[in-house]
Amino acid sequence: MDMKDQNILDVVSASVRTTLGLRDNEPVRPDQLLFYDFAFTSMDMLDLMFRMEEHFKIMIPEETLYGLAKGDLAENEFANEGVLTTTGRERLMSLLHDSPREIFPERIHVKTFPRYCTVGAMVRLVEHQITIKEQVRCSS
Repeated sequence: MDMKDQNILDVVSASVRTTLGLRDNEPVRPDQLLFYDFAFTSMDMLDLMFRMEEHFKIMIPEETLYGLAKGDLAENEFANEGVLTTTGRERLMSLLHDSPREIFPERIHVKTFPRYCTVGAMVRLVEHQITIKEQVRCSS
């Protein structure tokens, strides 16, 4: 992990603590699942995303995780009526490679993606959005 990654991890970890009202010395590791290990709620996730956007001066649209998992797949190859296809499920599991495979049910609704995110996945999401922001700035 390079220095930039460590700094982002430190901010995400501190934000998880703040969101949940945990003590400053409470361990927050990259492999911990937000919804399973920390009992995050949807409101907690919104709070965390807001904190990330504010701190890093980025935007994290709701569909970001969906777009990253879908990649260049056609819509009907990725999901059908809001439920991932087998290929879509594999793409999501690959994107969230640090989440235990056993937490992914056979049928995954696209609105439930955040349930499978680790702290490390949030770090990668922030890194991705920072990279996009830098690319836009450089191209203008």
